[in-house]
Amino acid sequence: MKSTILYQLTLLFLITSCTTPVIKKDKEFVLNGEINGQDSGRIFLQYVPDSTWVTDTAAIKNGKFIFKGKITEPSRAILKSEDDLNRVEIYIEPGEVKIELQKDKFVECQMTGSKAQDELVSLKKMEEPIDSILEMIKKQRSNIADSIKNSTNEHMRLQLEKKVEEIDQQWSIAREGLDSIELKFVLENPKSHVAPYYLYHLELNEVISLDSLKSIFNGLDNSIQKSYYGTLISDDIRRKKNIRIGAQAPEFKVIDLNGQVITLGKFKGKIVVLDFWASWCIPCRAGFPHLKNLYKRYHHHGFEVIAVSIDRNKEAWTKAVKQDSIEMWYHVPAAERYVDGRSYWTKDDIIMNYFVQGVPAQLLIDKEGKIVGRWLGKSQEKEDALDKKLKKIFNN
Repeated sequence: MKSTILYQLTLLFLITSCTTPVIKKDKEFVLNGEINGQDSGRIFLQYVPDSTWVTDTAAIKNGKFIFKGKITEPSRAILKSEDDLNRVEIYIEPGEVKIELQKDKFVECQMTGSKAQDELVSLKKMEEPIDSILEMIKKQRSNIADSIKNSTNEHMRLQLEKKVEEIDQQWSIAREGLDSIELKFVLENPKSHVAPYYLYHLELNEVISLDSLKSIFNGLDNSIQKSYYGTLISDDIRRKKNIRIGAQAPEFKVIDLNGQVITLGKFKGKIVVLDFWASWCIPCRAGFPHLKNLYKRYHHHGFEVIAVSIDRNKEAWTKAVKQDSIEMWYHVPAAERYVDGRSYWTKDDIIMNYFVQGVPAQLLIDKEGKIVGRWLGKSQEKEDALDKKLKKIFNN
């Protein structure tokens, strides 16, 4: 059975790191709220007024609370309880918005004053049947995972693991149903501030092709294209163009683990694999033995590996390189600020010009600096495809 493993990059990190926002005029919002069944305590609101998430706190007095702040447009926000056991996604807008919550049942909230929230509620209702199926599948998988963990019978474990694969397939099919609903919503609501958030997720997970993405994005209202998520999508379109097969791989200049300056230009005339990975990514490291075999076979013919780490922890990164005995490759960070644990990138960093939504990910670059292969995740099929490409290149 085919097996593809892909560790997604943290969405929050992506959102707060990739794009310099368009300067817009701040407008005040007021969120007046009531909680039935809770008279005191605190409640939290998280939202993005520009390019950084803000977490605000309000006191609950006699079952009521109020948030005030500034935003530039209708904005996605998360409202959550003090113990973080209850949370709900909402849309706040400039002006006054009201919300009524039920203690321990935030998802059943009622809001007025936000057109974007009304649109979100409409979308969620369409998704309810599939959400129920996904929740059922999730519980089944969890129960089987517990059984696998507690089983001492090898035959039974193998049977349960096959069942997990079947359940994962069911999940993928159901998830495709959600994707279809969300795509339909985007197409039918080009002026909605909810639309770019869902289009962003669809393109991030490569549910739609680059050509389709450009067409859909161009069909959005101009104000939506310039919205917060619109600017993220626009930048992803640029980065996706950069890594299309046949495209010239973007130049970069970084400092490797040995303190040496590394540029892509210095490898012109050689065949290069850019291998995006992380120390905590199990499938990334599981793929190293295969890549080491290729390196041993073709290095003297002009084959190089540039391992691009997305680690925030430099010590963990360095330790993994030594543990896996891959010091012979070039090791560079996806972003200079990444390894320092800081949540932003500069325009010169690799990740700013290469679209990489998860690891492991590999790009094969030819002697002229053009991208001739691209693979996401780890599977035997992908390893075979890389083998075939290299064999053809070096046999010629």
